[in-house]
Amino acid sequence: WEHCLRCDGTPDPTVPQEMNTFMSLWREDQDEDVQLVMEKKEVVLNLIEELEFLLLDASPDEITEKQRDQYLEFILQLQDLLHQKYNEATQNLLKVTSKHEDSETGNMHTVIKDKNATFCIWVNLKKKPRFKNHVFQEAGHGFDLPESLALSSVAVRVLHTRYDHLSPLAASLKENTDDIKGTEEETENSDVLDVPSQGIWLFFTCSTKKVLRLSILYEEPGGRAEAPKVADPQQLVPVGGVYHIDALRLPPQPQDAGDWSLVELLDVGLEVYPYSPGKAEDGTQAAVQITLRLPDDVIYFQVPLVARWDPAGQQWRTDGISNMTYEAEEKSITFGMGAFYTVALLQDAHLNLPYQAWELHPTGVDEGLFTVTAVFASIQIQIKDNQCMLSSVVVEEEE
Repeated sequence: WEHCLRCDGTPDPTVPQEMNTFMSLWREDQDEDVQLVMEKKEVVLNLIEELEFLLLDASPDEITEKQRDQYLEFILQLQDLLHQKYNEATQNLLKVTSKHEDSETGNMHTVIKDKNATFCIWVNLKKKPRFKNHVFQEAGHGFDLPESLALSSVAVRVLHTRYDHLSPLAASLKENTDDIKGTEEETENSDVLDVPSQGIWLFFTCSTKKVLRLSILYEEPGGRAEAPKVADPQQLVPVGGVYHIDALRLPPQPQDAGDWSLVELLDVGLEVYPYSPGKAEDGTQAAVQITLRLPDDVIYFQVPLVARWDPAGQQWRTDGISNMTYEAEEKSITFGMGAFYTVALLQDAHLNLPYQAWELHPTGVDEGLFTVTAVFASIQIQIKDNQCMLSSVVVEEEE
């Protein structure tokens, strides 16, 4: 009923016919630009949120197993379709890059952003070694390429999504693996919560003008021993979204021939540029250096651990990342990569445990204020009827 009252033309996520029609029509439209995809993204994210709420809120007698599986399938299809649309829009943009050359460098670069995503792309049109690095001023992200890439017809895309559609896959895979192996012991600490397996992730984000002085550093288990290369999704979770960093092959550019503009059309879609790091002058591998500007509305209580997504194993891994430098005051992180990866910044899921204290204070009829004092912060949650809202986060200053 609430969906009907909105009357905004979006499909009802509980009606398969409407959802299938919505996805089919959008899949057929392959001429959208990045801005249109970002606008449509809000509709997709709202649909995913509604489906996740149905899965969380509905009792077993209100939703059948078939419906539950169908909602999960819709969530995965919407997530895949959204990223596919970003790729199609990127390809459409790369077909006309020569029309948007920067007068100073001769290359092309642009930033498009909204509240849930930031799209940055740089296109190497002139292939001059002195233009091998670039900073997207509007976003704060930047890179420094090896010389081999600086001389190639390549585009670098940094797509930062505030949402995370990857980690639930890792959590679900781990849960399924644990189910197959079976458990012989129960966890000793019953207060540690399991990570949800179907893509519903809740993180407190807040803005603060205080400069957080970090005194807790990431240490490898066992002192100097090598740290595990696969991040445990029940221990380490991404905070601040996901950064899709890609090297892309340039499609054929239009060529002017009198009054005509000729372009070769290739039916291959967006192509990843095949990059294998060579050797630098000192004999080490020539890595791609990446600098990311961290979101202002996210607090990192520990030095973030940079991890890359492994699509084959559906897991976050820490190998392939090197020379990490974290600047807390500048809210930036710089690191090297042996290839182009999708990365995230991980934090210990339990770093604020054990809670120091909690208090539930009534503020009216069916209303209350829930305060939790944790290790690093004091959090207040406003409760009214069957809903709740994050009210404030106060970071404890280091003494």
